[in-house]
Amino acid sequence: MATVVPVIFRFPARLTPTARSVSVIGSFNGWNPAVHRLHRTADNEWSVTVYLTPGRTVYCFSVDGVMWLDPADEGRVPNGWGSEYSIRHVASEPVLVVQPA
Repeated sequence: MATVVPVIFRFPARLTPTARSVSVIGSFNGWNPAVHRLHRTADNEWSVTVYLTPGRTVYCFSVDGVMWLDPADEGRVPNGWGSEYSIRHVASEPVLVVQPA
């Protein structure tokens, strides 16, 4: 049985104030934007909790169908199509992540 930990993905609504739909996509959900949709929070962010196995996770956000890198990512890797994907290192224990202001 694989260990999974909760990982909170946040996207600042101020970057796209008119966005109608934000999703996090990656190999963990088959790059399908319908699987992990973020919800708008009272503090003007989009947020979702995804349960992932520890290790390196490659992902990006889909904002109204347009790919966005995570402004708070832990690095980036080329995606093979001339742009990049964000990276997050998932710890074996939940870790508090503070977003920059």
